[in-house]
Order: sequence, then C-alpha cells, then structure tokens
Amino acid sequence: MITTVMASAVVLAVIGEGTAGAVPPGDTGGAAAVGQTYADEYTHIVIDKRPRDQVDLRRLRESLHRNGLQTTKSRWLAEGKDVAAELRNLPPGYVDNAHHEHVFMWDSSKKGIEGANALEDREAFYRSKAGGAPAGDVADRHAVRVKIRWDALKKDGRLLGGTLKGDAGGGPLGGPSSNGAWAYKGDIPRKYLFIEGIDDPAAPGVSQWLAGKGWPGGSGVCAPAAPSGRAKRSAPAASCSADIARTHRERLRAHGDDVEYVTSLAEFEKNPKALLSPLRETGKVLNDAGNAGLSAGDFETFSARVGEAFERDLRAAHELTTDTGLLARVGAEAGRAAELGAKALPFVGIAATGYAVAEDVKSGDYANLAFDSVAEGLQVAMTAQPEFAPLLEPALLAEQLAQLVYNEVAGWIAGQKRLDHDRGQWDKAVGDLVAHRDEQWRHRLEGQALEKLFPQLDEKFKRVLAADVVTLKKWAAAKKAAVARIAERSRARAASAEDERRIDAHESALRKRIDTKVWEQQDARTALYGEQIVTVAAGAFARVLKPGKDGRSGFDTFNDRFVEKSAKPYLDKLIGRISEDEFRASGARVWGQAELTRRQARWRKMTEDKLAEVRAALSARGRTTLSEDDVRAMQKRYFPVEEAFRDPERDRDRIFSELVRDQRGR
Repeated sequence: MITTVMASAVVLAVIGEGTAGAVPPGDTGGAAAVGQTYADEYTHIVIDKRPRDQVDLRRLRESLHRNGLQTTKSRWLAEGKDVAAELRNLPPGYVDNAHHEHVFMWDSSKKGIEGANALEDREAFYRSKAGGAPAGDVADRHAVRVKIRWDALKKDGRLLGGTLKGDAGGGPLGGPSSNGAWAYKGDIPRKYLFIEGIDDPAAPGVSQWLAGKGWPGGSGVCAPAAPSGRAKRSAPAASCSADIARTHRERLRAHGDDVEYVTSLAEFEKNPKALLSPLRETGKVLNDAGNAGLSAGDFETFSARVGEAFERDLRAAHELTTDTGLLARVGAEAGRAAELGAKALPFVGIAATGYAVAEDVKSGDYANLAFDSVAEGLQVAMTAQPEFAPLLEPALLAEQLAQLVYNEVAGWIAGQKRLDHDRGQWDKAVGDLVAHRDEQWRHRLEGQALEKLFPQLDEKFKRVLAADVVTLKKWAAAKKAAVARIAERSRARAASAEDERRIDAHESALRKRIDTKVWEQQDARTALYGEQIVTVAAGAFARVLKPGKDGRSGFDTFNDRFVEKSAKPYLDKLIGRISEDEFRASGARVWGQAELTRRQARWRKMTEDKLAEVRAALSARGRTTLSEDDVRAMQKRYFPVEEAFRDPERDRDRIFSELVRDQRGR
C-alpha cells in the first residue's frame, strides 16, 4: 500500500511505502564558479517513511539511480497501475492541479531554505504529516538527498514563462514562487542528478553536471580504484569520496569524540568507530611503505619523508580551518553570526567531511562541492560535540553575554559624589555628574569583563581547544602507530644490531618531531581562540549600546538608574546646602510660611531644571563601551591565554623530557 502525503512541495515519489519531499540546496557559489557559468541548483530529498526497522536507503538510491526523479504518474505507469483508478483515491485539488504530473523542489532563496528546513527535520515532518513523532535516528538516516542541475529548468516570472512553476501552497501551480517551492512538469533524467551516496564529486565530468549539461557518462558514479593490494580489494566502496564523507558523518554522529583515526582504507573498513585521518600526504607515505621491512638507510629516508609530509598536512588542515572565505560561507550557510565571524573551524568538523580524499582542499581550492561537504560536516560536528558552539555561533554567544550584562545594569548603583561646602558645586554639577557616570560606567564594564565574561569565555573556548587538541593527538597517534608497525617489521629484518639501533633512533626522532608539530599547532590554535575571546567579548559589550526588546539599551538603563540613585540624591543634598546658606545669609530667626513656600518653589524649580540638564548631558555624552583594544589589554594582564589554556598533559610531557635529558647528562 502506497503511503500518500498531501502538502505543499511534497512529492509523492514513493519507493515501496516511502514518500519524497523537496528540500533546499546548499550554497552554489564559490571560487569554482569564477570564469564558468553554473546552472542553478535545486535539491530534493527522498524520505523513506516506513517503520525504522524497514528503512532501506540502498533501495531508494538504486531506484533513483535507475529511474531518475519520476512523477507519480510515471511511476504508476511503470508499475502497470491504472492512472484513473489511482486518481480517484486522491483529493480533488491534487488531481485538478495535476500535481501527479510534476516533480517538486525547493530553490536556495531565504524563504526556500526556511520552508524546507521544517521538512528536513524528520521529527517535525512526522508530527505535521502523520500526527506523531516517533523517536529514532536523525533525518538523513531515513532520507536520500538529490541535487538537481539542469539548464532546462527556468523559473516562471511575472512577464516570462518558464519550465518551473511556482508552488504557492498546494493549490494551482504557476507564476513566481512566494515560498521558494517549484514544480516541474515531467520526469527529471538521471544525468542531471547528483545522488548523495552514489555520485562522487571527484567523478569525471562533474564540471559538465555543474553547468547543467548532465553527467557525460549518465551519472557521477565513481569507478572503484584498480585493485592493488589487500586494502583496496577489501574496501572497493571506500574508493568513492562521497561514501567516505557520508560514513565519516554517520560515525561522528554515533560516537562523538570517541571516534578513532586510522591511516589505511583496510583499517577504516574493519573499525566501525574509525575515521580516515585527514593528514593525506602522511598517509600516502605510510601506505606506500606497506608491509615491507625497510633497511636502516631506507627507514631514515622514510622517516624524513613522514616528518615533512606531516608538517605539510598540518599546515594544510590549519589553512583550511582558518580560510576566511570558507569561514564566511559556512557562517552564512549555518545562519550563524556573520556579524562577528569565526576565527577558526574545529578540526574534527573538517575530518568529518571526508577531507582525506578531497583533492581540491590539498590544492587550496575550496570549491563548491568541497564547501558543501565542509558545511554539512561542521553541522554534524556541532551536533555531536556541542562544545564547538562558540566557534560556529560567535554572535549568538555574544548576544547571550550582552544579555547577561544588560540584566545586571539595573543593579549597578553608582555611589554619590562627596559633598563639600562649596556652593560653586551647583554650577559644576552637570559636568561633575557626567564625569562620575563615566567613571562608574567604565568601572562596571571592566568588572563584568573580569568577573563574568572572561571566566565564562575562557571555559567555553578551553573546551573547544581541548577537543581540537584531542583530535590532533589522535591524528598523530594514528601516524605514530603506523610508523611503529613499519619500524617493528624493519627491525625484525635488520642485518645487524647496529641497524636495529639506527632504526630505533630514527623512529624515536620521528615520534618527537610529530609531537613537536602537534604542539606548534596547539600553540597556533591557542592564539586563535584567545583572539576569538576578545572578539566575542567586545561584541557583547558593543551590544549593550544597542536597543533591546523594550527599545532601550543597557547604557540607557544605566543612565536611568544613575539619575535615580546618584544624580537626584546629589542635587537634593546640594540644594539643601544652598537653602541653609540662604537662611543664614537672610539673618532671620525664622521664615514665615509665605516666604518659605516661595523659596521652596524656587529651589524645586532649580532642581528640576538642573536635573533636566543632567539627563540631557548623560544621554548626549559618554555612549562608549570597551573596545577590542581595551578587552585585549585586560586579557593580556589578567587572563593570558597561555595560562588560561594551559595543558597539564603537555606540561607533564615537557617535564618528563627534561628529567630524561638531565639524567643522560649526568
């Protein structure tokens, strides 16, 4: 029995009992598009709605690979069903608007993305379409993403017609789309599709697919690598980068920071918790050595090659995670914090993308398809390891911290100025109070930085750095383990004890070189995150000057509080001094009621006028906050990052090395 789901932009492309819904594409811009015209990209997700234990994404992919994207009518005909009889079981609106003759999709507009995100969430999809939300795995375990690029797809406009008709909400199709949903009348051939899990971005002809001309071979299925050794024969599927990237993301979701890193495809296939280490050049040197035992001379050359490759790989990974273009695009794709921006992306997010097999990353060309993988991998990384939120949501963090400051502003009660017996203070009251306000405001901001913001940010970014360091050390451990295996085989075949000693010495030196490079990268990340703390903290303080939900800023709230708790009492005491001086100067023993009333009215008017001057001056001047330079200077003085992010394990390693050195020197 086919499950029928009626909704705007939901395609009844049923495989067994599954339904298909359109979802938005990723960002299709990027460096790769320069000098070449790409077709617009649309994305369609096929969701298997059967019970969890019956989901079969392999079957969905095979059907899509074999048939392309079909309309409901085409599928009925292929299955030998009576179209008229099937239509009698569907609502009249569906039939009248010929929805069964169309394939639906979402574009990459803001509304398209927002509308499609609700469909992409499996639980939300089930709640809204089936009346309940079963517990279970995340959406992409029940769905296959299909990207569409076809130069024949043209949107309907207000004046000119096109092959894509706007879907305004399940009714008649046609005209511009108001929600980013579109419908195409007819099937979409296989050659114009990129089916994730089947097609590979490294497959020949990808540029033609991007241009909307279709895969020259009919699909982007990557051919298995030519067998050369046990590892490749045991893992033919892993030769496709899309498969590796998908497997990486699935394993990261399942195991979080418990994932392990390996060097070879054979290890990757055998270990269900393994990710391929993204240090590609190092892995190639290690895999080239294979199972052979090396002579002492060859092992020396091998060690030098591994050390150089490891250094290049770490540099490439660092450049990728700090590339400003990629950072901006990932931030925009994730809908996060473009305002502050991130200084770096987490290493584990890069590893989760299948970066190990993305040649464009090696060359520094972060092209469209690589970006898609990076963006998705980083979302997976943040879901699996929430400690990465400060990196991927810096502006959100700044907003939360600003709210913390804003909430406490009303509690800041500035002390009253000391009163002298100098009547001249009345004339200088406005300037004195503004200066006093400025001093109090600055003091309170600095207090918030020292007491709240720096401790909180240091703790958050320390967790980020710790996760990065763990990942770095796991990468290094995988390489050192492979080196140890090769060294052991080489020692077993050594021609002499001297050769064994030489192999030992080169292995030990290589392990130290790897550790040193990891520490250098750790220092670089420490500096990056220290600077990010400054940026986020300064952003939080800057937001205190911006209007909140009530239309008033934290600065305005502080001014109001200052007037009530400091300015008014100060002026009241000054006017009290003035009244005493006037009474003594009058020489009268007592004032009559009329005289007292007249003078009180004048003093009240003096106070009101002076208070109005104070309010105006407080609002007009001093609307400042702590700048990045201010925050950076405070950080350097009170919370230096090398102390805040001190790694006890690294300290122990350093102390141990110094002890060993001292022992040998005796």
